[in-house]
Amino acid sequence: MPTTSEESIAIAQMLVDRLLAGDANGVGDLYSDEMTAWRNSDGRTLVKKQALKVVRILTGSLQDLRYENIKVTPTVSGFVQQHTMKCTAPNGEPVEAHVCMIATIEDGKIQHVSEYMDTAQMAPLMG
Repeated sequence: MPTTSEESIAIAQMLVDRLLAGDANGVGDLYSDEMTAWRNSDGRTLVKKQALKVVRILTGSLQDLRYENIKVTPTVSGFVQQHTMKCTAPNGEPVEAHVCMIATIEDGKIQHVSEYMDTAQMAPLMG
């Protein structure tokens, strides 16, 4: 069954709220058990457990993590979200990265995420 625009927007907002609160368990509640996440930065596809490990690392090691200029566009199968991620890297360097995320929702849960970001903008986070 197609996802409604209202459902997509609500799930996208909950995802942002939980990420920024550092609530990895809450993020996990939004993901289906079969959830996968693909990243353009390394071409890897992560399963739910791996994706949540990344969430825990990011929310635990970045200072002043925030998303600005958030734009969510509902789709028939989920949503597209564009935002600017800003934070301070563990080495103290400021980060400003433009991100696009395409999410597929099935039965009220995020089933798949494809995440696109400029690796040069993320370099301070890569060590």
